Amino acid sequence: MKVTVRKSWLIAALVCVLATVLVLGILGCGGSSGGTGSTTAGGSGTPLVIAAAIGLTGDAASGDVPLSEAMQYSIDTLNAAGGIAGHPIKLIIKDMKSDPALGTTVANELLGQGAQIMVGPAFPGMAVGVIQAAAAKNVTVLGGVSTQPEYVKVGGAKAYLVAFGDNVQAAAMAEYALKLGYKTVYTLVSPDLSYTAKLPVFFDEVFAKGGGKETGTDTFSVGQTDFSAQVTKIAGLNPKPDCIYTGMFTPDVGIFLKQLRAAGVTIPLLGSDGDDQQALIDFAGKDADGVTFTTHGFASPGSKLAAYVAGFTTWNKGKAPEANAFAGLGGDCIDVIKAAVEAAGSVDPKAISAALANIENLQVETGTITYKGTDGVPLKTVSIVAIENGKFVLKDQRIPAFIPTP
Repeated sequence: MKVTVRKSWLIAALVCVLATVLVLGILGCGGSSGGTGSTTAGGSGTPLVIAAAIGLTGDAASGDVPLSEAMQYSIDTLNAAGGIAGHPIKLIIKDMKSDPALGTTVANELLGQGAQIMVGPAFPGMAVGVIQAAAAKNVTVLGGVSTQPEYVKVGGAKAYLVAFGDNVQAAAMAEYALKLGYKTVYTLVSPDLSYTAKLPVFFDEVFAKGGGKETGTDTFSVGQTDFSAQVTKIAGLNPKPDCIYTGMFTPDVGIFLKQLRAAGVTIPLLGSDGDDQQALIDFAGKDADGVTFTTHGFASPGSKLAAYVAGFTTWNKGKAPEANAFAGLGGDCIDVIKAAVEAAGSVDPKAISAALANIENLQVETGTITYKGTDGVPLKTVSIVAIENGKFVLKDQRIPAFIPTP
């Protein structure tokens, strides 16, 4: 569906945008509890209360619903094995309806129910009140699916991304472009969203550091359907750049690709996690071939993520996740919390927070993650995927050597 910006805060706070076009299920699958949370058998120690103040309805739902389903699967699995370090786990989920004004209220309700760590909503603008309320009780907030680096600062207290930051994914793609031998790039930027505005800036910084050069740039609007002006400029470039880089996402990128290829332009297109969806292939067809993008994980045979997706599918009565990437991020959230509780030897919020800050090279469902020495935007594995003959093909996985300051 078309991306619609309905509130000013969305301009500064776009989630991993592949979320905007996914088909959503309803919470209540597998062992979940309709979005209200559940407790199952675990260890005999003091319960660990994980709370989620997220958007089960509204703009954040397409990311937060599959995230919450995967978290419930992970928790059910852990409780069946005795919990975390002997602590049974309780997950409480409350819908803040993607409304920033409800964030504080919902967070305080969850804190009143004993939350010791919290997962916040998909958009930074929605998370401000959640982070502020949690910080007042020394409770740490994890941003489950957001890639916006500003998430870790918007509430005036330290928060953490579980996904990589946009500066990280852009850096990974720039390094991969250099690895392919690309020396010049043309960028497409939209000021409409922080995501589409900042990704090319981060890419350019790393690309230039490695000897690459931006030869030109142009702007577009989110939701645009006629790219003839941009295509005409690109078609007239002489010499042609080695590649095009943009944070444009589906459905826009599919429309752009069809118009670009119709004009005879075959320059490779490099993109971001907004391209990680079957809808791009379904719409653009053969014109999608050659697109390469960054994403959160790839469920290749034998991988940790593939095993996680298989386990989720069994738990969910045979229904696979709506999006493997978001399922992986839900698992990553619980992996991070588990590691912090085990390292802390306690379910005290302050102890969990201190341990979380020192996590280093932790194996999670989508790769490895490090918070130690960061501002809350993790060093995290980035998967690089290409579309070849109508199929997604894993090309590389890397943590970039140089990451721009957001």
